[in-house]
Amino acid sequence: MTTYSHIEARVENNIGHLALNDPETLNSMTADMMKELIAVLDIWEQDETVRVLVLEARGRAFSAGANKDFLQEIPAVSSFDIKNIIYRHFAGGTKKIRDFPKPTIAAMRGAATGAGLELALACDFRIATKDAMLAETWIHLGLMDPLGGMSILPRLIGLAKANELLLLGERVSGEEAERIGLVNRAVDDDALENTVLSWAKRLANGAPLALQAMKEGIRRGLEQAPDAMATHNISIQSQLIHTEDFKEGVRALFSKEKPDFKGR
Repeated sequence: MTTYSHIEARVENNIGHLALNDPETLNSMTADMMKELIAVLDIWEQDETVRVLVLEARGRAFSAGANKDFLQEIPAVSSFDIKNIIYRHFAGGTKKIRDFPKPTIAAMRGAATGAGLELALACDFRIATKDAMLAETWIHLGLMDPLGGMSILPRLIGLAKANELLLLGERVSGEEAERIGLVNRAVDDDALENTVLSWAKRLANGAPLALQAMKEGIRRGLEQAPDAMATHNISIQSQLIHTEDFKEGVRALFSKEKPDFKGR
């Protein structure tokens, strides 16, 4: 197993657990942390034993956003280097999660702010503790959100609430985040791990090829016209019908058994 300096990564029961691991800084993000995250996802993207990604964090916070040293040093960096070196890793990390072909779940405890919240927004599902604190803090730094939140949030929670988070920098608890649709579930702190694991197991037992096709279809549906989507979906469906997983699904349906999908 590869050892990393800023993250932990393990695969268990077809679930890839990737944990931000810098609890002393509340898992504040650096380019080096994002390099490691991208490296792991590059491997897991091709690993058939990984069917689901759980993005979690060690300590009392999911991520407090960009590292303080980084924020103090970045004004001295040229605009060219900011765009082509630093944000290649920060934006690259969030994009890698967003484009990961398998289902993704963010397990959120404590603070998830700024760039840290962007990592969670890149996931398909978000499960948070009721007392978690979520915030888009860019405006308080005199910055804009460059990592995808300005596109995702209005679609996720509506324009009015997105404006509150982005333009006012409002904070919301995990409980409020569930109410407005920012997270899928808000649970008690001691229930977070089991809830996330339950969802991950359900996804890991699903049909891998169909899940990947469904995930891609959902993303395409946000960008394409219905007619174009229908053409794409019918093409992919015609391929899925010829898979072993479809045959297994039909067999299990009529046998009233749980299907055993193989991703073939």
